[in-house]
Amino acid sequence: MKIDRRNPKHWLYLFAFAVNVLLALVLRPFMRGQGKHVVLYGHKLNGNLLAIHKELCKRSHVAADAVYLSLDPDYARALRSEGVNVVCAVDPRAAIVLARTAVIITDHGLHVMEPLLWLTRIRFVDVWHGIPFKGFDAADFRVQHHYDEVWVASPLMAEYYTQKYGFDPSRVVVTGYARTDRLVKRDEDVSGIRKCLGIPLEGPVILFAPTWVQDDRGRSLYPFGLSETEFLRTLSHIAELHGATVLMRAHLNSGEQGAGVWPRIVFVPQSRFPDTEAVLLASDVLICDWSSIAFDFLVLDRPALFLDVAAPFRKGYSLGPEYRFGPVLSSLEDLKHCVDDCLENPKFYWLEHEAAHHAKRQTIYGGFDDGCSAERCVKRLGEMLPKDGSSR
Repeated sequence: MKIDRRNPKHWLYLFAFAVNVLLALVLRPFMRGQGKHVVLYGHKLNGNLLAIHKELCKRSHVAADAVYLSLDPDYARALRSEGVNVVCAVDPRAAIVLARTAVIITDHGLHVMEPLLWLTRIRFVDVWHGIPFKGFDAADFRVQHHYDEVWVASPLMAEYYTQKYGFDPSRVVVTGYARTDRLVKRDEDVSGIRKCLGIPLEGPVILFAPTWVQDDRGRSLYPFGLSETEFLRTLSHIAELHGATVLMRAHLNSGEQGAGVWPRIVFVPQSRFPDTEAVLLASDVLICDWSSIAFDFLVLDRPALFLDVAAPFRKGYSLGPEYRFGPVLSSLEDLKHCVDDCLENPKFYWLEHEAAHHAKRQTIYGGFDDGCSAERCVKRLGEMLPKDGSSR
């Protein structure tokens, strides 16, 4: 759950969560050898957390119980109805789970669980939530610097973590990004995904996925100085011409974006459709700016169009503008022409961009986009679990 500091209910959730953490600290000495819970914690059970959770559940030789910890009671109930092993952080049962936990894996941070980092032998792993354009420095990873391990997407990202983000090299492990396995394998029923998204089973799909405002509070999600109405009207017109569907996907931090009803535009915000990989599998063309979703889409080997707008990053870049692997478009007319080409004559896109596309993919992933990342993560996890089930 994304914390809204203006919502009193969220503060109550955090308080109850903190009480459960303190109870877990009291109970842990009395529960040695009583289980090897692996707790996954993040805003949603998606991305790397979901991929690792699924891999853990199907590998019986790993002596661990995968539990997703949710701060949102409604979301916990929804996951439980789907058969997911989930515990709500505000439920007293969370204290029991944390008292029996061997490893905690996060993709954002810990909220009120920091005392467990300092006062127990629980092993902590960070899997983060994107390969970033956005620049970071060591201060952004104050807590994660004290984790036992950080699992990263590639040797290139390992360099960034050690040289730019201030991590001890001994804590950085290259596993690949578990969430990209689905995008590499592409063995899912896309028609089923389309049904879940509420879009037609036929016709191309254009995904528009802008980043959120980040460090530029006055920033618009829509490019080239256009209003929402002007930009979405254009996308709607393009979609009608090609019998296509446009998916408008706002970042979790952007809230519910998009007003009105536009022909052939379907709004699939991350808040309501957390499974980003499913959205990507259903998409044929990506339109984005500085969103890290571009680097997930990269492994699908499909056209990606980059809007030439100012980056909203106060600390500069991690992966810079040179890592954009498709055409960089500076006007609405350029965008219209390029989308037309991608849908009508995709070979022209690949004639111009194939070499750069594959070179960037190799540089960014270093061969770890092989569909086996979740397997490597779970293997590494098995090595971290205590052999006797004990942990303070």
